[in-house]
Amino acid sequence: MARSVEFNECEIIEKAMNVFWEKGYHGTSMQDLVDAMQINRSSLYNTIGDKHCLFIKCVTVYAEAGLKETQEKVAKEKSALQALINIIRDKAAWVVDSEKGCLGIKTVFEIAPEDIEVRNVLTKSSVLYRELMTNLIQKAIDDGELDGSEDASLLAEYIMTTFTGWKQAFILNQDPIIIKKMSEYLIKSITR
Repeated sequence: MARSVEFNECEIIEKAMNVFWEKGYHGTSMQDLVDAMQINRSSLYNTIGDKHCLFIKCVTVYAEAGLKETQEKVAKEKSALQALINIIRDKAAWVVDSEKGCLGIKTVFEIAPEDIEVRNVLTKSSVLYRELMTNLIQKAIDDGELDGSEDASLLAEYIMTTFTGWKQAFILNQDPIIIKKMSEYLIKSITR
């Protein structure tokens, strides 16, 4: 009689995500994952699949959690502009405080160029985040909080690309003050 699989999938996904985050996809072995998740290999294969399936789940969970957190913060704010400013400041703080960096950015550069399934997950996440940002910016424009001549979609893309640049700058320079200054400069430049 087969043994029933007993583990919390959310917990093991989180543990696997941390391994991928630390070592990258290519640097992570199945043994690393099995050790971190504290399950046997056959349970992993029978419930989730191989390393690639597990990685897809991890990246999907990571992307969905980031989007959900941003949506929740936006929903608490009455002013669309203030919500946008909060997102920018939160992202700057995260860039400085996050020891592990961004799993999404790491994945974009490590595996997305050659892996269409991973690229699709990240593209979907990016599209949803850009839609959230575009809608927020458009609301700020409609409410008279931002210049009506702005293209909300382009501004959303610009802001998101800027976030990636901040992470690169921080990795190379380790200067939290410059990241804070850049975030305030971004806010100033879009609110003129």
